[in-house]
Amino acid sequence: MPNVFVPSARSYLTVAVAASLVGCAGDGTGVIRLDLVDRFGLEPLPVMVHPTDNAANPDRIALGRLLFFDPILSATKDVACATCHLPRFGMADGRALPAGPSGVGFGPERQLTDPTMVFEARNSPTVINVGFNRFRDFQTADGFLFWDGRIRRLENLVTLPQREFSEMRAEALPLESTLDSLLERLRRIPEYVALFQTAFPDHPAGTPIDSVSLAQALAQFVRSLVGDRSPYDRFVAGDAAALTDQEKRGLVLFHEKGGCVQCHAGPMFSDFDFHVVGARQQGPGFQLTPHEDFGRWNATHLEGDRWAFRTPSLRNVAVTAPYSHAGAYGTLREMVEFFNRGAGDHPDIPRARLDPVLGPLRLTDAEIEDLVAFLVALTDVPDVPVPDRVPSGLEPPR
Repeated sequence: MPNVFVPSARSYLTVAVAASLVGCAGDGTGVIRLDLVDRFGLEPLPVMVHPTDNAANPDRIALGRLLFFDPILSATKDVACATCHLPRFGMADGRALPAGPSGVGFGPERQLTDPTMVFEARNSPTVINVGFNRFRDFQTADGFLFWDGRIRRLENLVTLPQREFSEMRAEALPLESTLDSLLERLRRIPEYVALFQTAFPDHPAGTPIDSVSLAQALAQFVRSLVGDRSPYDRFVAGDAAALTDQEKRGLVLFHEKGGCVQCHAGPMFSDFDFHVVGARQQGPGFQLTPHEDFGRWNATHLEGDRWAFRTPSLRNVAVTAPYSHAGAYGTLREMVEFFNRGAGDHPDIPRARLDPVLGPLRLTDAEIEDLVAFLVALTDVPDVPVPDRVPSGLEPPR
């Protein structure tokens, strides 16, 4: 059923708005929708929700930034959190699958030098805006994280990579004592001791450096990475000229013919839910079965969750290729074409197991270009300066 347009004050912002929508916004009733914000209920990013025990704190953010870029947090001292989340790649790494310990170089050029190491199992998503999460209909700090949703809350996530073999540990430290060993390293660096004391002056422990304070500092830095001034955001805020005619056509396709909004809804362009789309699998996989990844099943062991993955946000999607859980699609157009043909590239996933909203979209080449142009308009990468130095004296990734 076509939407019925009800004029609002914003509908008459400028004559340019009406002109830009002629030819792409008819609804079959002769009505021209002058305001896409009202038409699709577009919203700005909400207020960030912080855990009650870890409110925003500039000292913790500053400390978290140094820790994020310091390879001291890897067992092998050659991987930092930033190795897989580099500012020049939109806080991702530009790779299909990340390369951890023994890696040389950064981004797509990074190569593993240890023949016993493997690439990580899943594509590294951007951490920009990762603090904006939802659970059901509520903005929350406790939403699902990772491709399979096995962790909730950033404080519970940020100290897991240090213990993963292919991410930051290798075999340099035993799994059961890895985090304690890393904390002891930090305690031996006077500059870190002073920074933790400043950031956690009321910490109950004898020394403020423990697993809780480490997680809280890292999480606060990650939550500070906000990009909310994309052309799309400026358009939603009332700047009718912030989107080009092509981008506006793409916005309409996103909500209507493309049906993208069925999963990529809301101001973060994600429903934060889990769907089976049948993207190609590549790399070592995340299962005992080599070269396979059962997604959400890893966390729940429910058969209905097999091959389901968390819906990624589309903010900054244009600068964070490659795409999908295994990084199997190299360009944004390639990803759109995957959904245009109805998804389902994985040969082992029956069509009946794909999410029922999926099916051929029948977008023309011109419509695909319009849709891609709109997705590019979701780009706003905040400036994240790489520290000139970090307290360990190691070289931060750049």
